[in-house]
Amino acid sequence: MTSQTREQRRGWLAGLLAAALFGSSAPLIGSLSHGTSPVLVAGLLYAGAALVLLPLAVAEAPTSRHAPIQRQDLPLLGLITLLGGIAGPIALVKGLALLSPGASALLLNLEAVFTVLIAVGVGKEHLGRDGWAAAALTLTGALVLSAGPLGGSQWQGVLWIALACLCWGIDNNLSQRLSLRNPLQISAAKALGAALPMLAVAQLQGHPVPFVWMSAALLGIGSLGYGVSIWLDMVALASLGAAREAVVFSTAPFLGALVAVALLGSPLSPSLLLAAAAMALSTGLLLRSSHGHWHRHAELDHQHRHFHAPVDGDAHHLHPHQPEDLADLEPGQPFWHSHRHRHDPLAHEHPHVSDVHHRHQH
Repeated sequence: MTSQTREQRRGWLAGLLAAALFGSSAPLIGSLSHGTSPVLVAGLLYAGAALVLLPLAVAEAPTSRHAPIQRQDLPLLGLITLLGGIAGPIALVKGLALLSPGASALLLNLEAVFTVLIAVGVGKEHLGRDGWAAAALTLTGALVLSAGPLGGSQWQGVLWIALACLCWGIDNNLSQRLSLRNPLQISAAKALGAALPMLAVAQLQGHPVPFVWMSAALLGIGSLGYGVSIWLDMVALASLGAAREAVVFSTAPFLGALVAVALLGSPLSPSLLLAAAAMALSTGLLLRSSHGHWHRHAELDHQHRHFHAPVDGDAHHLHPHQPEDLADLEPGQPFWHSHRHRHDPLAHEHPHVSDVHHRHQH
């Protein structure tokens, strides 16, 4: 198995786990947010994310093989935080308060739609026949599910969740541009950058802090459904590209519907089982999909985490090293590390996804 194949499988797994955590969080948030300020709820969710991500980022820093955040990344990181960390969650909480748990969970499929449309239409990513079939199956499952629960929902709530999904669709595509940096560091910065201003605004507006148990619940949900989930989603974005990550992450609404059934008493219907089959088939199609053709790489100079191996190494990273680049590494053994390096022009054919090294025309 090549290093690129290992990275892609790592991306699939990270994306599915991120979807499971985020999808499970949506119906739980909806059950807790009635009558509470959306800004305060979103602030507590991201405070929970920061509480788990910041210690992990600090602990990982001395041994990390990832490229750290650079000064030139800060404007893009700020925009991502504003869209995905502040505007999106506030709109989501507003929508969750107006809809049933099952309906709101299913509407989150719009995030995948917006992400794929932006990635393919604007970012020129390649999805492929199996990828489009997987996206169609996942969205078909969502439509089957939505036939019942959405009937009595309020359109204002639908529009709020649609706005949240649009913010996250833009966020996903912009985040993929930062995927060369340390995903844990990016996620921690985003969580802290979102939590502090929202909590400050809620305080200035005089919104009362929820009961201790409710605040603790929101912090706990945020630590996993937003903190760990954002981190894993950044890993998936780096390995798969925004379009494929969106299809993997589109299983989140189905998982949220299952949580609504298991914990909140929503009915287990035949449509839910049919959607489960469609989404399982969708995931299978993605796992088997392969895209390869002759393509040309221009010269590129950048810094990111990459793999070296004496045998079956990554053709994109056959470059010389300075002694400091190899510090603490065992000679002759495969290893991951990060340093600034230059890619020579290269033309070849191999299976690939729309990661940072393969944003080319088709």
